[in-house]
Amino acid sequence: MKFWLPACLLAGWFICSNVWAKIDEPDIKADCLKTGLYASSGKVAYQQGDYAKAQNLFRDQVAWSEFCHLPASSTATAYNNIALTYMHQKQYGKAKAWLSLAPQDAKTQFNLEKIQSNLDANPPSNAPAGLYWQYAGEGSWNTVEVKPEESQYVIQFSGMYMGAMSLYYGPNTGNFSTVTAIKNNQAVYHSVDDASAAGTDCTVNLDFAGQNLTLKSVGDCGFGDNVMASGKFMKVED
Repeated sequence: MKFWLPACLLAGWFICSNVWAKIDEPDIKADCLKTGLYASSGKVAYQQGDYAKAQNLFRDQVAWSEFCHLPASSTATAYNNIALTYMHQKQYGKAKAWLSLAPQDAKTQFNLEKIQSNLDANPPSNAPAGLYWQYAGEGSWNTVEVKPEESQYVIQFSGMYMGAMSLYYGPNTGNFSTVTAIKNNQAVYHSVDDASAAGTDCTVNLDFAGQNLTLKSVGDCGFGDNVMASGKFMKVED
């Protein structure tokens, strides 16, 4: 079986160009064999203290571990690798998010125990402002960012859908942005108020509960092919 796909893969992120490459099964198998290379290269960057570079390489390790259906323990190791980089940067909320992807893994439980005192000492606030993550798959996260603006808030959603060949094609993406009040921990996005979403009839209800955020879409919410603004998000930073 052969596929005609764009050459999209860059270290850490997946960006499609206008150049098309011929991808077939042997190519996919060869790419899957590179998972260990991403892990070892990430380890080198990590040991050198280049945590941003290590994150990108470990993100590739995660993406290909999932795509190639490696054993759960191998994928959990990749999640933990990224979490460790955030731990060294004292970004414990983001570390916790990555660790939440494999809660039963022994490495995860060990690392969660290591950061628990930091999480307890400086937990994200229960105020709505902050950055929220929801795992989209293959090393990527859907995000909601909430920023105060006078008596209201700017709310920006960015979502992805990771298709069967998203590491080659790239993910489907969609977003919305609104300025609105948050009352009783509730906010609402209406497409009628969003010029970029003209022609749609969409409402997204946002329910803030401490360090969690739940989105529920109602109506014709076409943010992108299979991109949905729904489900639970966790706050990773204020």
